[in-house]
Amino acid sequence: MSIPPPQPPLVPPVPPVPPPGAPPLPEAPPQPPAPPVPPAPREETSAEEPAPDPLAVVADAVDGLREEMAALGDQFRRRLLNDREGRRGLDELRAELDHTRRAAEGRLAQPLLYDLVLLLDRIDRHLGVDGGFADSVGAELLTLLEKYGMTRIPVTAGRFDPALQEAVGTVPAPRPELAGDVAEVVRHGYRMGDRVVRPQQVRVHAPA
Repeated sequence: MSIPPPQPPLVPPVPPVPPPGAPPLPEAPPQPPAPPVPPAPREETSAEEPAPDPLAVVADAVDGLREEMAALGDQFRRRLLNDREGRRGLDELRAELDHTRRAAEGRLAQPLLYDLVLLLDRIDRHLGVDGGFADSVGAELLTLLEKYGMTRIPVTAGRFDPALQEAVGTVPAPRPELAGDVAEVVRHGYRMGDRVVRPQQVRVHAPA
């Protein structure tokens, strides 16, 4: 078997060098420039997007403001109702406390109030005498009684009322239809609120 001879290495050719005094070798002709590459064609959109309608934008903004104002109005009305209920409850509590205070003061002062009522009974016997001095004192005592919740039962004509009056005598009725009516008040009655402290003592017309 024969062995092939070794191959010489590949060396790029060296351009010939002219000897001294020889004319220069002609230059290689210039290479023509590469043709320009045309730009890639731009893809055209099928249809342009329409611009937003300014009236629609304004309408949407107005709708949003309207909804926000409606929500604020509902919140204001709820808060107003809560404030009214709270104020009503506070007023009722204040009135109840005031009533309780007056009732407590009246219970504590009841013994003194009863004594003042008896004093008024004595003053009533002297009304119209002493130049009106008894009238003035009686009015001041009534004001003092009312301050502590005790009021005088008003004098009214008409039928006898056993809930407020006590019959202590009778008077012949001048006419049959007056039988059962109050003829006169003998002694005033007093009450505290709805409770009768002392009934009004009266004489009643009786059939003749």
